[in-house]
Amino acid sequence: MKNKICTFGDSIMRGVISDQQGPDGKPVYKISDSNFVSRCEQRLGIKIFNFACFGSTTSQGMKYINRNEEEVKSSDIAVFEYGGNDCDFDWKAVSAAPDAPHQPKVTLGNFVKQYAALINKVRSLNLKPVIMSMPLIEPDWFFEFLSLGLNKDNILGWLGGKTMRIYQWHEMYNVELFKMANQLRVPIIDITTPFLETVNYSDYLCADGIHPNDRGHALIAEAVAAKAPAYLE
Repeated sequence: MKNKICTFGDSIMRGVISDQQGPDGKPVYKISDSNFVSRCEQRLGIKIFNFACFGSTTSQGMKYINRNEEEVKSSDIAVFEYGGNDCDFDWKAVSAAPDAPHQPKVTLGNFVKQYAALINKVRSLNLKPVIMSMPLIEPDWFFEFLSLGLNKDNILGWLGGKTMRIYQWHEMYNVELFKMANQLRVPIIDITTPFLETVNYSDYLCADGIHPNDRGHALIAEAVAAKAPAYLE
């Protein structure tokens, strides 16, 4: 059985949660001791080099691979989890100019192109790439979080009057991951469906509406652990 994995992604892969708010009402973030990567490492008896970073997008992914190339080369599998920040917007700019055009941090086209480049890079280093889908978000909670200190009416107007537009945009990137997995013949671990199968998936998210809480990380760990044997030799 192969026993070394490296992971790249954003704060979800890093294991960041928020279980309290600061004086300004904004979430206070920390890395959970029971995040899904740690759970999987212990449960599967596998060494995992976690190079995920808070706020990271596919635009920064290559930098982290190159920066940690020695550890990457010593691994057998590279697992990627990107999308949540790529599809996000500069909400301060939207609040200030709701009638102006706004683009996400990484456009959908560039998201696909950059993700493919990351996959090809690890393949060139003789690693097997695996990608993860994205967990669900709670759009009403996320709207309250992203609009703190900003003009909520302006942002909501730009969203067409519905916070569900945030959910739709997020899922558009998520759907692209499944297309990419099929086109590039890359295994994908579906962590979206476990959230959909719960009665109230918001119970598995932090108050910011986007980061899984400890229960959410346990849910993700179960999904990953169920798939892992198929990718380990």
